Amino acid sequence: MSVPLMIALRPEVERRTRIGADGEEIEMLEARWGALALPRAGTPERAPVDLLIRRPATPSECEASVAPTGTTGLARWMFWAARASRRGFLSYRLLTPDGTLVADVVPTSPEAPNLMLGPPAAPCPARLQLSQFAVLHRGPRGMILESPCANMRAELTVAAVAVIAAFVVPITPADAADTVLVTPGFGAAQLDTLVAVLLRAGLLAEVGDDDLLAEDRDPALSQWEFHDLLLHDRSRMAHPDEPRGGTYRFAGARPAPAAAGDRERTASGSGTDSRVILPPPDLAAVMAADPPFAQVMEDRSSRRNLSPLTIAQLSEFLYRTMRVRGWRGTVEQADSYPRPSRPYPAAGGLYELTTYLAVADCEGLPAGLYRYDPFDHELILVTPSNPDVDRLLREGGGAATLTTPPPVLVILAADFRRLSWKYEGIAYALTLKNVGVLFATMQLAATAMGLGSCPVGAGDSFLFARTAGTRLYEESSVGEFLLGT
Repeated sequence: MSVPLMIALRPEVERRTRIGADGEEIEMLEARWGALALPRAGTPERAPVDLLIRRPATPSECEASVAPTGTTGLARWMFWAARASRRGFLSYRLLTPDGTLVADVVPTSPEAPNLMLGPPAAPCPARLQLSQFAVLHRGPRGMILESPCANMRAELTVAAVAVIAAFVVPITPADAADTVLVTPGFGAAQLDTLVAVLLRAGLLAEVGDDDLLAEDRDPALSQWEFHDLLLHDRSRMAHPDEPRGGTYRFAGARPAPAAAGDRERTASGSGTDSRVILPPPDLAAVMAADPPFAQVMEDRSSRRNLSPLTIAQLSEFLYRTMRVRGWRGTVEQADSYPRPSRPYPAAGGLYELTTYLAVADCEGLPAGLYRYDPFDHELILVTPSNPDVDRLLREGGGAATLTTPPPVLVILAADFRRLSWKYEGIAYALTLKNVGVLFATMQLAATAMGLGSCPVGAGDSFLFARTAGTRLYEESSVGEFLLGT
């Protein structure tokens, strides 16, 4: 047994009137993620849309409102509704008999089942279990259950969350009904419908005789870890109601974060006593002496057995790879802020990465943790050598299988706000790409200079934040790089 789902306009959707190019008024449904034109007044498909504007309705109620226009009207309504659903303007609600919301299901993929065709079939009697990739977290109106492998997302109330908890282990829907404490009005019919919808969505899956789900047997999917697949899904896949890209969602609400050169000038510990002026290289002489680029590419390799370098070599390396060459952009508009020009490319030209150096052995530079000021080409002493700095060096070398600390550990730290102020859905993924770009830039520069270098695949952001005195979720390390001769 199951109960029908209600079709509803999403709470975030607003009805507005716009003026078209020909001066004609156009009624629209608008949300933060986009807009959709309403059917014109008097068309067959407008009647069920007007019904949904007033209140949620069952598929049969919507079909009844368009029935006088025959099969043509029904087809036009189904076409518009499918389009609205795919674009995130409609959801499907499960209610108790007294109208209490149990779950609100939102399609997130073109492959999502068309729930307007009627209530889903009752779930199979086999054992079911939550996907290992499913995640339950707090949303603006309740708990949200979603998965990068699912084609729908479910917003759940407390009663529905209790049902979900039963499927942490393999269990049949009938056994789940016996173990779940539900609220009044949420009976077997509502439970059957909820389970059937979640099964079709891919949030629940059937357990085989080997106690495995299909995703566990899949040789490709089974090698994914939950957090990796979620990041891949959110930063690469198009979800209709989740804006992605340069949306400037904080413009006008918060000031744009300062660029790296500005921030270093005002940071604590930036007095003259803590600054090390680096000798700038003769760039013309460097260009004349450098090997051909093709030769640098061919000679590039990671080298872990490193010897100490000099402060002059370190200065040239930083100048070639990190310095601020100039500035672009203005702050005259809410969606713009200064963008430095640096030797390597970065997402949006925003350059959220700050360079720190954990120094163990560099001629002319005392051991300690330094921050590079790319504007003035100086090093700012963050802290002299101490056990935490030593541990950063040991762990950096250990991640590259070294038994001794490297002469210099370059630590790339991200000011997370700088990208997330502009970009939505992809900010952290862009940071990781920027790290990769800078890794390549640094290794090519090191190769041209005859230095040894090695990018490192792992690091300790908590240890870095404690050592550098930064807030972990505001600025912390995202990449490490060994440097020496």
